[in-house]
Amino acid sequence: MLTGWDYAVIGCYLIFMMGIGLLWSRINKNASDFFRGGGNILWWINGMSSLAVGLTAYSFTAAGAKVFETGFLLVIVYLVGIIPYLLIYFFLAARYRQMRAVTVCDAIRRRFGKPTEQFWVWTALPIGLFQGGVMLYIISLFVSAAIGLPIVPTIMLLAVAVTVLASSGGSYAVSASDFIQMMIIIVVSITILVRTLLLPEVGGFSGFFGQLPEHYINFSLFERPAVWISLMMMFTAVNVLRALDLNTNGAKFLTVKDGHHAKKACMMMIVGTALVPLIAFTPVMAAGMLDFDLPSMFPNLKNASEGAYVAIAQKVLPQGMMGLMVCSIFAATLSSMDTALNKNAGFFVKNFYGDIINPNASEKTLLYLGRVFSVVFGGIVMGAAILISMFRDADLFSMLLKFNVLLQFPLIIPMVLGILYKRTPGWSCWSTVLVSMLAGWITQKLLDISQLCDLLGMQMPLNELEAKDMTFIVSGVITILVGTSWYFFTSFFYNRFASEKYTASVEAFYKDMNTPIDHVAEKTSDSDAAQYRNMSLMCFVYGTAICLGALIPNTGAERLLFIYAGGTFLLVGGLLRFIYNRKKTI
Repeated sequence: MLTGWDYAVIGCYLIFMMGIGLLWSRINKNASDFFRGGGNILWWINGMSSLAVGLTAYSFTAAGAKVFETGFLLVIVYLVGIIPYLLIYFFLAARYRQMRAVTVCDAIRRRFGKPTEQFWVWTALPIGLFQGGVMLYIISLFVSAAIGLPIVPTIMLLAVAVTVLASSGGSYAVSASDFIQMMIIIVVSITILVRTLLLPEVGGFSGFFGQLPEHYINFSLFERPAVWISLMMMFTAVNVLRALDLNTNGAKFLTVKDGHHAKKACMMMIVGTALVPLIAFTPVMAAGMLDFDLPSMFPNLKNASEGAYVAIAQKVLPQGMMGLMVCSIFAATLSSMDTALNKNAGFFVKNFYGDIINPNASEKTLLYLGRVFSVVFGGIVMGAAILISMFRDADLFSMLLKFNVLLQFPLIIPMVLGILYKRTPGWSCWSTVLVSMLAGWITQKLLDISQLCDLLGMQMPLNELEAKDMTFIVSGVITILVGTSWYFFTSFFYNRFASEKYTASVEAFYKDMNTPIDHVAEKTSDSDAAQYRNMSLMCFVYGTAICLGALIPNTGAERLLFIYAGGTFLLVGGLLRFIYNRKKTI
């Protein structure tokens, strides 16, 4: 269990995260600065931020439970995620930035027209806030189990912290906090990995692989090959769609300095996607070899295996460091939450208020409203998380799969296809969303997976795990196929419904996508030095605070862990300060 030192570490972390917003608040001069960092965020900040957004507490709880139960199956699924990032690196990263859009909805307006822009605002906005509530609930569930605080106060505490960050510092603060959070995740995860492998019960890499349960490698022991192979293929398709989707991963490239920076940020994401799953999930699999009574350790968790990562961390980390681990896990979800608040505030303020209510609004007004609605949406997300905590009736993994099919897939399909294929009328986007949602809902309602398996000639009845996975696979495939078919069907109406104004706008949009950023001609501001200065200061402050953890009563070797963790931040801070000093003299 956590000690008083662990609680002190968590408290200091929350104060530090809220202070980040205040540090970066002065750099925001207009709406573009607040909602996308002025399109000037450096590649190494953006790359780490993108990794942090993709690695939520879901990875350590719901996905961790899946790894605890099935071993390398989900690890391989995560590693396959490298494939879509390679596609982005070679074909799309630079083009996303060269859209020259402040928000995703700006790009949607240019590609599909203003009616579709407004449809997207009022569809993606509530879905995004609901998704933020899901993420807040997941991390609150984890923190509640780890520190023994009731779930509702935990939700409220974390919601306040992330709202202060997002509303005060905007996109600059969001990206900067993501960088720090990702560093915490990496440093603590490596510590847990090494100390887990050094346990006598594990016996290093050789002992780890020698003791692996057979079903961790032979997936056919818990699912027939037709099911787990189909599941891996489905997850691969989902990873490709999410990576290519402008509204999710693609949106991060709107904030970088130019196309060159976008490609370098994407390369950082490729490396991180290859390494982080192995670092994070190996201790979870090792926990499966140890004699943990997870139900008694985590009585408040419906699926006790969702606490497997916490269980192994409690065993290998000294007091104080466990608090840092808790910070690293909820940092992962806070990164996706603060991004959601900032993005959704941009949708409402820039693309509804600024485009419809008051097109003549000044930049100062848009900036002020961006802060206000970040707070408003933070309250809505908190309320959604509290409601989810009261009515959840499924395990986290299943809940996220249903969310993907019913809400995320329909939004992703037209966004991906709209970038790759342009000869469709403006209504192709919103109609595809509605048709896909209907297809997903009907499939979830009418699908009888046992009857379907009988039709496919499966001899044995499905077990519980196979039934859940097959439901996701079939409903997901139907939703994607129906949505994709409808989108291309609308292309038959392109010549009849596409006006000259619309086609000219689409052509101009694609031309911009293929035109590199010219900072001189486009008169973009240069905030490089300020970013290096602020990031170095953040690393120095946080690194020093972690080093002070060596004063916590622990053994000599355990005290050195704090020196290692804090020293990593100080080393990075020193490098960034060196670069800042060089830029000052140029």
